[in-house]
Amino acid sequence: MNEWTNDRAKKEEESEALEYFLEAYEQLTGESYTALQISERPDFICGRRNGTEVGIEFSKVRRGHPNDRLWDRIVEGRDYMLPHVALDAIRTTLLSKEEKRKESSWQLPERTILILELVDIPLNELLPWLKPDAFPDLADTGFLEVWLVDYTGLEAYDNVEIFCLRPEQWRGYHRRSLQKPYG
Repeated sequence: MNEWTNDRAKKEEESEALEYFLEAYEQLTGESYTALQISERPDFICGRRNGTEVGIEFSKVRRGHPNDRLWDRIVEGRDYMLPHVALDAIRTTLLSKEEKRKESSWQLPERTILILELVDIPLNELLPWLKPDAFPDLADTGFLEVWLVDYTGLEAYDNVEIFCLRPEQWRGYHRRSLQKPYG
């Protein structure tokens, strides 16, 4: 597969993730966004009803090397990463994205929502670990909002689970009613 095909597949995957997130976001906050442009830094430029543009950046939180996942599954008998490993991965991803957000090529640096996609651990396994002091570096970042989004139930239930890290008014876990497959 060539680089262009990889980039196109990634953008299609991110577009689908965006749709699920925006639906959950509107259900929770009452605010709706429309995708205006596919971008790179951030991944999307979206618009609010009032005309304000906001960037949305996606980043997957996963174990470092593919062999880590294989080791966990075969040797440890574990499908998901451990919660403390996930917290470290979330912190690392958050700080890495913050460094990129500061670069001159980033559009809307003060109005970007960061979506940290959980693909290697369900959100419900992380909930006991998501204390207010779990991410002390969060206050030092310039993201308008930061969300953890669990896509692990997407295939079975056509739904995502969300946890807001920032802003404070929406901070915490927001349960959504899961749909059963096939009605």
